Amino acid sequence: MSMSASKAKIHIQELAKKINFYNQQYHTNDKSVITDSEYDILYAELKELERQYPKLITDNSPTIRVGAKLLGGFKKINHHLPMLSLSNALNKNDFSSFYKKILEKDNSANINLYAEPKFDGLAISIDYKNGEYSSASTRGDGSIGEDVTSNIKTIKSLPLTLKGNNIPSFMTLRAEVYITKNNFDDLNKKLIKENQKPFANPRNVAAGSIRQLDPIVASRRNLQIFFHGIASIDKKYNDLTHSESMRRLKKYGLMICEHNKLIHNLNDAFKYFQHIDSMRESLPYEIDGVVFKVDEIRLQNLIGSTSKAPKWSIAYKFKSAEAVSELLDVTFQIGRTGVITPVAELKPNLIGGVIVSRATLHNMDEINKKDIHVGDFVYVKRAGDVIPAVDRVCYEKRKLIKKIIIPKKCPSCGTPIIKISNQSIYKCTNEYKCLPQIKQSIFHFASRKAMNIPGLGESLIDILVNKKVISNFSDLYSLTTQKLIKLDRIALRSSENILSSLEKSKSISFDRFIYALGIKEVGLNTAKILSNNFSPIKSLINSNKVKLEAIKDIGPIVTKNILDFFNIERNIIIIDKLIKAGINIKYPKVSVNKKYLNKIFVITGTFDDYSRDEITEIISNGGGAVSNSVSKNTHALILGDKPGSKYQKAKDLNIEIINEKKLSKLL
Repeated sequence: MSMSASKAKIHIQELAKKINFYNQQYHTNDKSVITDSEYDILYAELKELERQYPKLITDNSPTIRVGAKLLGGFKKINHHLPMLSLSNALNKNDFSSFYKKILEKDNSANINLYAEPKFDGLAISIDYKNGEYSSASTRGDGSIGEDVTSNIKTIKSLPLTLKGNNIPSFMTLRAEVYITKNNFDDLNKKLIKENQKPFANPRNVAAGSIRQLDPIVASRRNLQIFFHGIASIDKKYNDLTHSESMRRLKKYGLMICEHNKLIHNLNDAFKYFQHIDSMRESLPYEIDGVVFKVDEIRLQNLIGSTSKAPKWSIAYKFKSAEAVSELLDVTFQIGRTGVITPVAELKPNLIGGVIVSRATLHNMDEINKKDIHVGDFVYVKRAGDVIPAVDRVCYEKRKLIKKIIIPKKCPSCGTPIIKISNQSIYKCTNEYKCLPQIKQSIFHFASRKAMNIPGLGESLIDILVNKKVISNFSDLYSLTTQKLIKLDRIALRSSENILSSLEKSKSISFDRFIYALGIKEVGLNTAKILSNNFSPIKSLINSNKVKLEAIKDIGPIVTKNILDFFNIERNIIIIDKLIKAGINIKYPKVSVNKKYLNKIFVITGTFDDYSRDEITEIISNGGGAVSNSVSKNTHALILGDKPGSKYQKAKDLNIEIINEKKLSKLL
């Protein structure tokens, strides 16, 4: 029986609302409110109405959770608020130190913390607009993630429409996607049965599924989601505490972990940690610690963040999984900077659900201190349940052993190995002719956080360098179809994809280009700081010690590494070659402000309305610089509560003092 379009619209909305509610009850609360046959009738009715009136199908209809395959890969999404990582506490002392620092900020005897299990999954940012699911993205490098809206939509416990009437116009939420232990085991059994390689751990399933170009794959994996934070929300709905915001999310029908708890003091925090650790094995999902957050939002803002992590939150990690393995041999790897790292070759063993056959030995000082020998049986830990490392020797099993000796010459190029004075570091100095160093520098250049050249993996780079097709990363842009198809295992289609990736990579932000160059100790955050202070690249190449060290977070060691890098003619030639190959560097738009331009500021103390990072960013974006120390070149000292010795030095040098009241006007 047909009906008018207006009636059909109302009926479609009612059916969608009912089905979404039943899905939520079943997949979130494990409740079957109606029978399967009743559900099937409603679902079929909605499908039929949508077939008759295709224009009335909404993006968040329960019938279209699974979308079409993505063509051309994932789009990039800029996070309007950075997705930061968490600092780790590995023991009681670490956590006590974190808590005491927070107490000092607020002069309190106790501060409320919000505690929640730390899931071993994939961090996701999700947007809701007017109560409707809008978009989702991965963390990426913290500033730029990948658009995974279609794949996240396949998670059946995710509400496409929020419950209730009092819904914010927008919300950006933080969540963790994971797979249950049972579903992980079932998936691996199926893969083994089909003669496919099983997944190493549940986190790999979550990350791999969400990054599949076909949403059907993600849908079949039966992923789950927990929400754990509000990054931004319509101002009318701002909460005073994190616990209030979690109650808000639960009220909207979003999945919140039932084991979350408000903690009132340090002793209760330790009890909660022990409680969660004791029930870890019985939980249906993998966790690797407990996250503690300052509950009061005002105090969170006062404490602030570093460029990498909030200072008001910490991940208190469980003791690492460990097992005893036989140390069969030690090999020596050469890294991108020439540093030699000893690697333990182990008799394969199952540790925390993963087969481990290799583990780091860190350096020769660690080997000597721990008295490790080839032939020993050693305790191997998966540090943070991720990176395998040799922890200690099992002396009861010691029999025939052989001393571990650092090679006198580089295992690859034969250059004499040198020890860096006063450090536990041995290295090969043949930077530009040692094949592992060349390969690692090219791999770093092509990596996702640098130039992002998909298809250019380690195996292909090995072939290109071994066959002498390329000798450094600037040669990548001289590759042609003819050069590639001559190589083993490179078909025409693969070569076209690689060349397409190279072409797309030519448009690159300045900070990622700096990072891609591989300057020693210049990571992503330092690269971003440099990109905000030097433009164009020639100004960075021609920079000097005074200019560099005047910038906050650029110390003397990093300054020396930057100057040394640009003083090598070969590096300048490579940069020129990249520019001539068509690399288009996108420089940040700096709104130059005469109040800051070319002026050096120093910050001391704490502030009620601003974090130090916010002040630094505003000054840097305005063409100024923030230094760590007061000198005659300092334009002004920005003064907060509880200042250090910088205040007296600024007074002695008759430097302008800007208190928080003046600061508000300045900013």
